[in-house]
Amino acid sequence: MTRYSGKVTGASGKGFSAEIRVEGLEQTIAALRALEPEALKRMNKTIRASLTKVKSAASASGPPGHRMSYRIRASSRGKRTGMSLRAADKETSIFEFAGTKGRSRSGGPITPQGAAMVKWLDGFGKPGRFMWDAWDKHKSVFERDLKAAIGEAEHAVQAKLDAAGERY
Repeated sequence: MTRYSGKVTGASGKGFSAEIRVEGLEQTIAALRALEPEALKRMNKTIRASLTKVKSAASASGPPGHRMSYRIRASSRGKRTGMSLRAADKETSIFEFAGTKGRSRSGGPITPQGAAMVKWLDGFGKPGRFMWDAWDKHKSVFERDLKAAIGEAEHAVQAKLDAAGERY
């Protein structure tokens, strides 16, 4: 029913971004939207609250003196149904992904200063340093919360259908 995936995109004029996505809820969301919109709101609120724990952990784990900034985006319409956690500013993107390709933005070699910064950042881990570490630490709690939220929402839809004498 659900699938977890991660994606890192590189410099394409828009900078770097990363996502942790949960996909595969389209049928449940469509049923909730049609039959139980309040249950959809409750489910999204629960999922967002759980994802906020990952966001807070990632925000607090940056280099000393640098507060990392992330944002949660939610979409419950169309092909990209789900929530994503992304770096919210350039500084966070740089700290997260510097050294990903081993080249400068223009495609040339990294300057000595850039190489020193990447070496320093590599002390915190590989690119995707803070967000993926926070995800790894909170993944099991998030999955538990997600399954509970989806189960509760599906139960609300089934209760509505049972009252009408139908089955989901």
